Amino acid sequence: MDKLRKVLRVCMVGFRKILISPRFYLAFLWVYFSFAPDIGAIRSFCGSVGKNCSPWIFALLTENSSNQLFIILGALFLFCDAPFLHANSSWQILRAGRSNWFLGNMLYIWLLSFLYSVGVGILPIVSILPMLEWDTGWGKILGSLAQTSAASQFGMEQFNYAIIVQHSPMDAMALTIISVWLNVVLIGVCNYVFNFYLKKGTGSVVSVVLGLSPLLIVRLAKFSTGYYFSPPLWMSLANYKWKEYGYGVSFGYAYGVLIGLILLCMIFSWKGICKKDLNFSDEV
Repeated sequence: MDKLRKVLRVCMVGFRKILISPRFYLAFLWVYFSFAPDIGAIRSFCGSVGKNCSPWIFALLTENSSNQLFIILGALFLFCDAPFLHANSSWQILRAGRSNWFLGNMLYIWLLSFLYSVGVGILPIVSILPMLEWDTGWGKILGSLAQTSAASQFGMEQFNYAIIVQHSPMDAMALTIISVWLNVVLIGVCNYVFNFYLKKGTGSVVSVVLGLSPLLIVRLAKFSTGYYFSPPLWMSLANYKWKEYGYGVSFGYAYGVLIGLILLCMIFSWKGICKKDLNFSDEV
């Protein structure tokens, strides 16, 4: 029980710091800038047809590789200071112990990633107000933007109709948020392990490369092959096989690879924190 209390205390200290940091709010603002053109187009379409939009926009927006990149870069804002070895961290480590301090950091990464992922999922809903209506289905607006040329008339890419056909709205939102969550956790632990073992800032470089991987793979390999090597692509349900249809990966493959990479980074981080000398730095 004492161990759990120490882990939770370390986690809460991390939250108190990030919630008063500009980086937390810049992360969401950064993603909003990426969503804004499509949100503006949806609002214009709603106004022209006199209909309101259902709230399931996020599950369709993540197909855009630019949105995937901006979500990754927003996560980088949150975790660029990993492994959180600030000048005032030494007293935490002395009181909690290295192992408990590390577990508190990992809990912080998982919980902050979840908060960010849910917040990013809610962002389009807030942005579309007041042109929002509750609908348990996809609704006429999103359906029209996926099936007709209306999207191009309002300056946006057509939504993927396969997502609407294959998934119910709530399932689509849940699966998309889970995929985003695992991607964001991966960014967090990548920054943790690379910044710890190598020069600080290396984790940021790795995160940017990861965010750019959907665009890079198009140039370096067949796009169908790229589905297997670019985790940000897995934020979109359009990039999965569904009942043996499609060219993407299975949910089991995507989640297995993401969780495997996360665990690998966590194991290397834990070994380093417990055995290496710790170098403290100023807070970002």
